[in-house]
Amino acid sequence: MSAQLPSAVDVLVVGGGPAGLSAATWLGRYQRLTLVVDAGQQRNLPADHAHGLLGRDPITAQQLLADAHADLRQYPTVSIHRGSVSVLRREEDGLFHAVVDGTGITAQRVVLATGVRDSFPEITGFRDHYGTDVFHCLACDGLTAQNQRVIVLGAGAHVPAYAAELLDWADSVSIINTPDAPFTEEQRAVLSGHGIEVMEGMPESLIGEPGALTGVRLANGEVINGSKVFFSYAHHPTNELATQLGCEVDAEGQIVVNSLFLTSVDGVYAAGDITVGLQLIPIAIGTGTTAGIACATSLRGHHTHPAASNPAPPTERFSAP
Repeated sequence: MSAQLPSAVDVLVVGGGPAGLSAATWLGRYQRLTLVVDAGQQRNLPADHAHGLLGRDPITAQQLLADAHADLRQYPTVSIHRGSVSVLRREEDGLFHAVVDGTGITAQRVVLATGVRDSFPEITGFRDHYGTDVFHCLACDGLTAQNQRVIVLGAGAHVPAYAAELLDWADSVSIINTPDAPFTEEQRAVLSGHGIEVMEGMPESLIGEPGALTGVRLANGEVINGSKVFFSYAHHPTNELATQLGCEVDAEGQIVVNSLFLTSVDGVYAAGDITVGLQLIPIAIGTGTTAGIACATSLRGHHTHPAASNPAPPTERFSAP
């Protein structure tokens, strides 16, 4: 669903994945006038299934989002707009000014749930296989590699440890080590000790039909056999709006938050993969819940949009002296 853009809202949620929609759900339950702006770029959309979600295991990413959209229709104060936010700043009066697809909007609070962008290998057939027998998330999809031969693609010092985690499930693990990111002798010795084979070369193409992968062909023509591929190159936090607002980010570019998922900028909350921690759908939903409730309750005692119910007074008024 796509909402007609209002001129002002209580809360602007940027990001329509599990974290953003979870935050919007709880903002709706607290009757805060909420606009979700969804660019439709959720990182798990290519996956055949999302796993490990209590009561919904497995479920397709598309179905999970469709169900969440349907559930949000019961909250009249919540709307979703398919589009993007290009400008987001905090004004001197504490309100936030956003530009959504060319339209200016004012908000009292902001929830950032903009996620991360993954770096993909440039290999023929990658897009056809991605989400079916090529994956990036070990916790999400490692069980699909149970008792199979797995090939790992990646670059960086973290790759050996990443590959070793697959031994929880896989029968065997091989790493294709590219010349531009060689492993140290110590790393090679540890990998060898765990039975992880290191193959040298540049991966060129995937062999087999989606769902029936048989291996990876190298640039020199050699074929590395395997039925699953896991890759880890880099992922980049989508933190441009957080940077505009002046939110503190860590060395990896993820937004720093407190226990209520409040950022270093008053009135700005963040949830999901854009924050520090494990990047899993159940966790994104949980962080979105916390951010949504904290954001909603921070408006107690404040004047909210006329289209929403008046919030309760600040609870400290009722505390004993």
